[in-house]
Amino acid sequence: MPHVILSGQADLARAWQEFPEGPFRFGNAVARIEGRFLSASRRELLLEAVVVEFGRPLHPVILVSLRQEGTGVHLWDVVRVERTEAVKALIALVGRELARFGAGEVRSTNLKPELLSALGVGQISAG
Repeated sequence: MPHVILSGQADLARAWQEFPEGPFRFGNAVARIEGRFLSASRRELLLEAVVVEFGRPLHPVILVSLRQEGTGVHLWDVVRVERTEAVKALIALVGRELARFGAGEVRSTNLKPELLSALGVGQISAG
């Protein structure tokens, strides 16, 4: 599953209130955050999105969760969605935006390095 793990713990309550909606452009694709849902524990944030790629809408839901080792960003597995390059780009972009909320640098990911650099996501740090 495509994911980004960040070194710090994001302030998810603030991200819930202030996360940008977009639109975000990735080449021929466009994405927008349609909804933000914070869990009662304030340790999980769901970002409901629409990604339009080649004229076809996809509806991924991204789960941001606090972990002992930092903040995780990945697709919420309850909602099945095609894992296109634009959907992966949105995951990387969410990771980049979470830095504004204290999530820190990328610790690990399974996304392509060229995708991360195209979006201005920092290099993977050691550790």
